Amino acid sequence: MVRAPVASLREQALAIIRDAITAGELDEDRIYSAAGLAKQLGMSLSPVREAMMALVTEGTVEAVPNRGFRLVPVTQADLEEITHVRVLLAVPAVRQLCEQAAVSPETSAQIEQLRAQAAATVDAAETGNMTAFFTHDRRFHEALLEFGLGRRAAEISLRLRDQSRIFQPTGAVDAVILASAQELMALVDLIEKGRADEAAELVTRNLYFFKRTGQAET
Repeated sequence: MVRAPVASLREQALAIIRDAITAGELDEDRIYSAAGLAKQLGMSLSPVREAMMALVTEGTVEAVPNRGFRLVPVTQADLEEITHVRVLLAVPAVRQLCEQAAVSPETSAQIEQLRAQAAATVDAAETGNMTAFFTHDRRFHEALLEFGLGRRAAEISLRLRDQSRIFQPTGAVDAVILASAQELMALVDLIEKGRADEAAELVTRNLYFFKRTGQAET
């Protein structure tokens, strides 16, 4: 009972810091103190420190002795590898959901959960709320992997996602963000209709979101 609020604050800090890292709001070349981040987030020191240590364990940040924390650098080549592995997990997940869509009542409920998360992602993109976009996009892909392949696959994919970066200023990716969110809605429709090949192609394109924001689209 006593520790529950602390755990809740830790998870809140972890979610906020993850989104900031993914959106490129934290600089790879800068060392951040837990105290400084806590002040920036308007939170107490303890949950922020715990969140940063969790990110160290995940490999997203590294501890700098007596100074604070620094992001583990991610190159375009790293991003390509990360995305490739995520695709290897996501494609069989959507195929499994497509196969189950017509025969499993449980899958119908899962599809509705995915649709609600996709709709929230679109709303965030349309209003330019980057924080909400990344939060709902992350939850969508978490649910997609968990429903299709199980919790372990979801955790692997999320850990890789949290190591991804946007390499352009926020203003340069607005159109890509909206297109990405709309793809999630289309993906849910394809899964519901059992169109596995099209769903596999679309989820692959969607997972290349970070690569699409790192270079001009052709």
